[in-house]
Amino acid sequence: MKRFIYFIAVLLITAAGCTKSEFLLFSDIARVQLNDTATLNTTFIYDPATVTKDTVYIQVGTIGGITDHDRPVQLVQVPEYDYTYVRDPITNQVTDTIVTERPFKAVPGIHYIDLADKSMASLMVVKANEASAMIPVILLRDASLKTNSYRLRLQLVANKEFGLGEIGAREQTVVFSDRLERFYSWRVDNGVAPAFTTFGKYSTRKHQFMMDVLKVNIDEVWYQAVLAAQAQQNYQNLLRAALTAFNNDPANIGSGKAPLRETDSPTSPLVTF
Repeated sequence: MKRFIYFIAVLLITAAGCTKSEFLLFSDIARVQLNDTATLNTTFIYDPATVTKDTVYIQVGTIGGITDHDRPVQLVQVPEYDYTYVRDPITNQVTDTIVTERPFKAVPGIHYIDLADKSMASLMVVKANEASAMIPVILLRDASLKTNSYRLRLQLVANKEFGLGEIGAREQTVVFSDRLERFYSWRVDNGVAPAFTTFGKYSTRKHQFMMDVLKVNIDEVWYQAVLAAQAQQNYQNLLRAALTAFNNDPANIGSGKAPLRETDSPTSPLVTF
């Protein structure tokens, strides 16, 4: 019994030591990390042609207290990669990994204002006496956004003012175009995004159908208004009825538009609500 108690005591001391070490690790210097790493989606499609710039904001938080002066935050663009795993047909063990850089990487000066540009310096700061900031990223409305969605993967970098915080809170991707894109409340196809719970899996075909039926911009502002009115079920019912009518229309059936699918492929999943 005494040995057991001694063993437990050793474990408690070890755990306390680990906790103290972790605490010291994140309190030794000022550090910065992202408050949210979810992909940000935005689009120029709802804006008049005269609008040539848009701004999204990267939320950062600091560790280690505040200061009496502005502190610069450094973000750099990094590549993104897709990984394809080759498996042995018999054992199913991974035998090779194919790494491919993701296409449509945003180009500074064409798709966004370079974060190292002098004009950005005064904007990329945590203000004096503050522990967090919204760091602006200025996007440019290039003609290429009409045909493709471009990706800007941003990574925090340590500088003279800040070390880095949690490893999993250092990078975020901005996806933007001049065509339909997911909005924040529909940013992923799971329960984390409330619009998924109401409208199901996202597709641009479904998005366009909603706009055609409701005759409004289907974006974050619209969805927040729906939430405020507690009208999610009403809109779901309305869109289901509209989809049924569309799919049963002889003209749509004859032209091949019905049943409505997520893409033009005849094997693509059907749009549902």
